[in-house]
Amino acid sequence: MPATLALMTVAAAAGSPGWFLVAATACFVAEPVVYRLFPDADRPLRWGELSAGARVLIRQGAFVLLLVQAGDVGDATIWTAALGFFALDWLRAGALVGAATIRRVNTIPYVTRNLGEGEPAFPEAEPAWHVRLVILIEGYADALPLLLGTIGLLADVPELLIAGLLGTAAGTLASCAAQVPHLRRMRGLLNARRVGRDVQRRVSSYEPEVVLYFTGLAVNAYQANMWLETMERLNRKAMVLVRTPEVVDALAPTRLPVVCISRAEDVMNFDWSSVRVALYTGNTGKNLHLLREPDIKHVFIGHGDSDKDSSSNPVSKVFDQVWVAGPAGRDRYRNSDAGVRNEAIVEVGRPQLAGIATGPTGNEVPTVLYAPTWEGWDSEHSYCSLLTMGEKIVAALLDEGQGLRVIYRPHPYTGTRMASAAAAHNRIIAAIEQANRTGKGGHRVVTGAQASLHECFNQSDMLITDISSVISDYMPSLKPYVVTNPHAANDVTFRADFPSASAAYLLGPDCAELADILAVAASPGADPLADERRRLRGYLLGPEHPDAMTRFAAAVDTLAEAGPRSALYGLGGSQVTAASEPA
Repeated sequence: MPATLALMTVAAAAGSPGWFLVAATACFVAEPVVYRLFPDADRPLRWGELSAGARVLIRQGAFVLLLVQAGDVGDATIWTAALGFFALDWLRAGALVGAATIRRVNTIPYVTRNLGEGEPAFPEAEPAWHVRLVILIEGYADALPLLLGTIGLLADVPELLIAGLLGTAAGTLASCAAQVPHLRRMRGLLNARRVGRDVQRRVSSYEPEVVLYFTGLAVNAYQANMWLETMERLNRKAMVLVRTPEVVDALAPTRLPVVCISRAEDVMNFDWSSVRVALYTGNTGKNLHLLREPDIKHVFIGHGDSDKDSSSNPVSKVFDQVWVAGPAGRDRYRNSDAGVRNEAIVEVGRPQLAGIATGPTGNEVPTVLYAPTWEGWDSEHSYCSLLTMGEKIVAALLDEGQGLRVIYRPHPYTGTRMASAAAAHNRIIAAIEQANRTGKGGHRVVTGAQASLHECFNQSDMLITDISSVISDYMPSLKPYVVTNPHAANDVTFRADFPSASAAYLLGPDCAELADILAVAASPGADPLADERRRLRGYLLGPEHPDAMTRFAAAVDTLAEAGPRSALYGLGGSQVTAASEPA
């Protein structure tokens, strides 16, 4: 791209319209090609002071230079180009500022769902055509006048320059007009004081007793989504509190009131007097903004029980209680020395798992679900098989042909930290698509909005996964499961370190055991680990009776009715006064 800009400048300085047209065409063709090949190209270009806006200005300056150097162009044409570009740039700036304002959704202080008519709801998305138009205005606003103007110079038709300027101006004005309703909506939503009073009135009228608290980006919304149905089934008024506006729209359908309060000061100044219990899905810094409320009991419920180190985080000490699924969760905290008091741990089961079917699926063709975890925040705590084993596993499954069906369901975070994980993920998808095209069909890739893990459980006869909460969630099915051992640890040591794998078939990095394991999926009766899985289910998830929803609701009720938080710590609400100074 810098090279094509340089060629345009040289052609302009030489007064050569023909070569300038060739260089300009190459420049405009290079723009989309570069971004397709190098999606992060903007970063080095900005470092070199060659942002999209700078490139537009360079091209415009080169065209005016061409008109000056051409020699036989009148002053009127030169001034038309210079002033036309000047006016066009101001129009362009207005359109881009408006587009940026519309996209500032994560700066909106308050957004709600299900709190009644006229609520401050998440704004509607821009139409796709307008998004594309803004991209053209940002990087290609000069293309029409520059190319038509150069052709006009070659053909001695200066009116083509005017046509190009007017055409681009019309498109830019169309963008500005399309932005007006969105900007009006944003103007109302950005009025923090007025909207805040409205949200407070609506929430106070609803009088929530239990809050599900979630912080994170839209890609993390699955962590809250898994709890929505459980919250709906409580006998107490519940609501969802999130901290990022885009998450409001990313949450699954629910009848619960959803409130987003973006700014810390607004959360801390909000009236939470009706709330008795707050449930937290993750350990994040923004938890502090609600944790400071002394009249609320604060509970960490997480987003899945697993043997990962993160499932027994010492940060959990800040909560009044930590709720786990079963005895395994309690042991995990006790063995980790995280500092969480034993009496603060409550076993509530996993209410979300009620819809998982037990026993054989009745599939005509055995179906294997491969559900690897993501690469983790760092390599030291990575349990992901995708990088070293994923392609081998899927290739071996696909080689079974018509005798086996594959469902590939990766973690939503896959590829977010490591490009190599994203590349392996894409190659697996390509292999599955190729198998379907060549007649070994029926395989599925489940990602994005359709990624219902529990639906995949019910359709599968066997699971292949990594150390993650997927194991305990699959356990109610009592179907065989395989856990990857990507670092070839000793089997006895591996099962001791990761109790959730004690009833698993282990798969080493060379996948040599896979053929024998798949025979179990094809012959459910020949399953030597079936009894161990039944025992493990109770250890991971707790007793079947009373059911998990009953235990979860009882835990909420107990905390809600417990009175002051001091009662949880045996302080009895007694006051401490300073001793009198000696005479």
